[in-house]
Amino acid sequence: MEQNKSKDSLPITFEQLVAGYEFPPSRYELKLSVIAKYLEAVGKPSKLDSLASEFVPPVAIAAYTMTAVLQSLSLPPGAIHTAQELEFLKLVPVGATINCRGRVARKLNRGKLHLLVIELNALNQDQEEVLSGQATIVVPG
Repeated sequence: MEQNKSKDSLPITFEQLVAGYEFPPSRYELKLSVIAKYLEAVGKPSKLDSLASEFVPPVAIAAYTMTAVLQSLSLPPGAIHTAQELEFLKLVPVGATINCRGRVARKLNRGKLHLLVIELNALNQDQEEVLSGQATIVVPG
């Protein structure tokens, strides 16, 4: 997986986050070799069928989008990714490039736990949205 990202930006801490904060965008090239590694990691057969060699599995796009956000974020020990709601809007062919973005939708305090809701989206190289959703992370206080 080839990722283009600014290397001189430090991860932001949970304490620094505010609603509306936009994480630095990232771009991934989804080559066949990357998709084969993803399929192997999730327990799919190493032999790619015709559909898997033509289109990127939608959950792989979600994984790369979440990775893009989390690489820009420094979470304290004990943080847990507890939920996600995702909508896959368009098939992405293998070899395409996706642009991943994340934004803090909410940051809530619930006693000793804090909730962080991050809006996620990914665009293809034609700037068409291919993934939309959100992820919730629980952070100990």
